[in-house]
Amino acid sequence: MKTIDIVGRKLSSSNRMLVREAWNRGINFEILPKKRFRMSHGSKRYLVRRGKVSHAYNSPLAIKTTRLKEVTSRLLRSSRYPAPENVVFSKEERYRAWNWAKPILPVVIKPYNGTMGRSVFVNIDNKKEFTACFDKVGEKYDHVLIEEFVDGEEYRFTFVKNEIVAVAKRIPANVVGDGKHTVEQLIEHKNEERKARKNPIHKQLVLDEESKRILKKHHLSPAYIPAIGEVVYLRDNSNVSTGGDAIDVTNQVDDDIKKGVAKAIRSIPGLRVCGVDVIIKGESFYILEVNSHPMLSMHHYPWEGERRDVIGKVLDGMFPQTAK
Repeated sequence: MKTIDIVGRKLSSSNRMLVREAWNRGINFEILPKKRFRMSHGSKRYLVRRGKVSHAYNSPLAIKTTRLKEVTSRLLRSSRYPAPENVVFSKEERYRAWNWAKPILPVVIKPYNGTMGRSVFVNIDNKKEFTACFDKVGEKYDHVLIEEFVDGEEYRFTFVKNEIVAVAKRIPANVVGDGKHTVEQLIEHKNEERKARKNPIHKQLVLDEESKRILKKHHLSPAYIPAIGEVVYLRDNSNVSTGGDAIDVTNQVDDDIKKGVAKAIRSIPGLRVCGVDVIIKGESFYILEVNSHPMLSMHHYPWEGERRDVIGKVLDGMFPQTAK
């Protein structure tokens, strides 16, 4: 079966894997107009729009709620779960946005409806940087979300049918020094390693305007030679789609934190599968964002650590009679 042709469009890595595994399980596919298809087995059937299989498992209300980032945060806080304060501004409201952000600096600036870590600026702590980043987001999006910055280590928890099934530590795009080569050369070396590994989800590192901004912020340049073991970051956000590393830590994260995150997600009605961006600081956790169409493939292809069959867990939930 040519999975990329099933809806007349190229599927994401996660959806391609879901479709292939569903086909192997004997799940039926019915091709429909408008690039839709129906998956069915026995009494279970799901309508898939725009190639988003996991969306079909979630309720429309859950999808709408999680799409509105500030609504999700407000809902979690109202249920007494830790989530950062945030406000949405139109791209013309930079002055009002700055007045809101100033007392709580540093902040995060990102698109209200963005995905995959695009145009996300983290740890913004002064007016000049705020203005530049706000305007960059405003060039591509009509609305900008300003959020309080929470310091700590960032993780992606993947939730399927009431429980956390995998956790990945997400590290921003980076290189590690060897005491001999420049940052620019180390980027080339890491990209060569990524090509050799043929890991389908970890992207090539790029030395672009944003990378240079991050280096400059830390008083570094592409010509800097890091010491042995010194980590140099090229992004503030940790998305795999912007060059970050996903490291499996499912067995290392405290069970109480996993249970706490799962309980928080269960407070969102109709949400059966999602990715949860979490900051862990000591014994506390903060939920940054909830994604109802998560990148499941990162758990199948971690940069380091054990592979997790998250795709199988999702299909077990959607079609329990096909569970292996």
